[in-house]
Amino acid sequence: GGEVHTHDHHHHEQLEGEQKEGEGHYHSEKIHTLYNHEGMGVSASRKEAVHFINVFSRKHEQAGIKSPDEDLILLFLSVDSRLKEFDDDNRTWLDDVTDALILSPSIKQNQDIRNKFPSGAKKDSKVDTKTKDGTMQPSNAVSFAVDTSSSDTEGNVEIHSSHVGETLSFDQRLRPRPSSATGQQLALSNGESYPTPLTQSASALRLRTYNAFPASDEALASHYSADLELSFNLWMCADGIDVLASSYARVVVDPVILSSSEKDISGPLAARIVSAWMSGHGDDVYADKILRAVAERSAQDSIIGMTKDHSMSDRKILVDKIKVLNDMLVRISSEAKHSSSFPTGLGQKCRPFSWYAQNVHPQNDFHEEEDLNDAKKKAWMNGPITKQEGDTDENNIPSKPLNEENMAIISKASPVNIKYVDASGGHVEHPHKGATDENGKFGYVHDETFLIKNPPTFEIKDDKDRRVLCKKGDPNYQMLTKKVFVDLPNHEAAEKRAEHGLAKKGRAKIFCLVYTIEKNHHTIPAIKETWGKKCDGFMVASTKTDRELGTVNIPHEGPEEYNNIWQKVRSMWSYVYDNYYEKYDWFHIGGDDLYLIVENLRLYLESEEIQLASNGGQYLPNGSEETQTPLFLGRRFAEGGNLDRIFISGGSGYTMNKATLKTLVVDGLPKCRPHFHTFSEDVMVANCLRQRNILPYDTKDEAGGERYMPFAPGHHLNYHPPKNPKDDWYSNYSINCKWGIDHCAAKSVAFHYIKGDLMRRMYAILYHYC
Repeated sequence: GGEVHTHDHHHHEQLEGEQKEGEGHYHSEKIHTLYNHEGMGVSASRKEAVHFINVFSRKHEQAGIKSPDEDLILLFLSVDSRLKEFDDDNRTWLDDVTDALILSPSIKQNQDIRNKFPSGAKKDSKVDTKTKDGTMQPSNAVSFAVDTSSSDTEGNVEIHSSHVGETLSFDQRLRPRPSSATGQQLALSNGESYPTPLTQSASALRLRTYNAFPASDEALASHYSADLELSFNLWMCADGIDVLASSYARVVVDPVILSSSEKDISGPLAARIVSAWMSGHGDDVYADKILRAVAERSAQDSIIGMTKDHSMSDRKILVDKIKVLNDMLVRISSEAKHSSSFPTGLGQKCRPFSWYAQNVHPQNDFHEEEDLNDAKKKAWMNGPITKQEGDTDENNIPSKPLNEENMAIISKASPVNIKYVDASGGHVEHPHKGATDENGKFGYVHDETFLIKNPPTFEIKDDKDRRVLCKKGDPNYQMLTKKVFVDLPNHEAAEKRAEHGLAKKGRAKIFCLVYTIEKNHHTIPAIKETWGKKCDGFMVASTKTDRELGTVNIPHEGPEEYNNIWQKVRSMWSYVYDNYYEKYDWFHIGGDDLYLIVENLRLYLESEEIQLASNGGQYLPNGSEETQTPLFLGRRFAEGGNLDRIFISGGSGYTMNKATLKTLVVDGLPKCRPHFHTFSEDVMVANCLRQRNILPYDTKDEAGGERYMPFAPGHHLNYHPPKNPKDDWYSNYSINCKWGIDHCAAKSVAFHYIKGDLMRRMYAILYHYC
């Protein structure tokens, strides 16, 4: 149905019984308009419901009850949805929606998508975003976050919460599919709101916005087809749709209420939408691909299982069927233009579909996307199918494959059995001699959990300290407030899933290793106070053991000097492997000027991409694997610009899974120049792993931003390469980088050269102490 709410555009008028300022505000009763979607279709029913609301609005204006300047808010709520209840007497979904549609401080930040116009598009086709007083108008629609419910045989209901960043989009056949907001979109509002290509089960918008829509096709009878048109109206003819993630604007959907046909789109309705929204402006190419994809799927569905001999004549039947169906859809698309409720003139009133495809829905390249069943159907066309070794449960099939470069990288490495094997040789010689206690006695084993057991509290000491930490305007502050953020919503959601046993496996356990020397021990308290306490295991390898500080003396071959860090790291990794290998999933190393955003690192390591890569790139792991594909993660550098000698910069550190650590310590270190003295331990580790076909993995995010940074945030904001990149070592070593604010991933993992107050300052800014 539709819900309408009268609300003053600029202020709340004091009504009888309304709470005073500071106590929340009063909302009058809502008007519910229930429509019969089964009798006349969803699109036509919505149109009739809004017609009633317009009559209601005019009558109230004539009676002096409502001012013409007041806004009315429509809520389209699907019949399978209910508004989620919260234990808060002072605020409801309506307050959050009103703030978003009237005030919209965070949603305004997503205007960059909406303001991109293709050449030739008319500026006046977009709803004017300026009010008379020069302020920004609100976003035109809000899509509610969607949780789902399920019940067991005894009637017990369980609510499954959605994750921050979840959106809805469609595939090349216009069928709905789940999708995700990009890291950059989440960063703009710190995950509080983000654009979605399609509305979901509940959408709120202003009445004036709906009345201005140029398209209202009454033939779109199903819920999904009506929502598809609503979404196209909002994106191509208005200011788009945003999900409010951190709000009360949330619904619970019972997935069994609506039939599958209501949640999908038929071929004829797809043809009708294509005809309306993909004509002119070069959009015919999209129309042709979509209709072809719909025809192919329909033909395959109708023929699979009908015959079994896979003869050439049977394959020809399928090809002919596709052509017949495609011709039929093209005819429906053409004839739709002459029907009574068909929207016309969209090319003059709205942005073209090509704009939507490139700016709102770039994930869909409108080429055929094969899932497992698609592949088997295509194989049927070309010959019989036999069950292949490795056919697996559908839960282990990834939502998308690895990119070609990373697939090529991991394909070179052999899987490693991750069972621990003793490589210590009795701890007699370096690099396995171990650590010494405070008295210099070997055999000391550090308690790597000491910090997580007793984490120090981060505090801003006084006003002077606050002025230093919260100083605004400099490049570091700009990068940490305009781009980089800690993905706390998804981190907290993952923590809750793990706590309640809802996750497939527990959270990734990370061991963090820092190297230093005694004269730099003054840098360690800041690390412990900020990011160190977030690691599952934490240790500082040094030249002196201090249990309270967490430093451990790990002797190594040769002198303790900068030009011998390779030997220091050999002993450090050997000590970690000997004592902690079986307890942890991932191991990260860096110097005492490293800053690690552990929440972002953990989410990245738990991501489908990294889980898929660690399992060979074909299927996701199920948790019972005894082997693992080695992964070597960090900021890739091409040594001297040579792409055949890529290593990982030691500045922001590198991250290894169990397979890589075991390969390095057990097989690599005894053979990789074991007595060589050099400072370039990062190059040495990479060379050693390269000899074993383990290459640095490209850790850029989906927007091309780097996750591991070799300098401080402000340096990356301001750095731009010289005209000839080879004239500067950094640009010469860098591989396919973006520069300026786009250099850093929104969910960056690590930074280097974080010294002095900058360590605590980064923490204060990133975790909202300022």
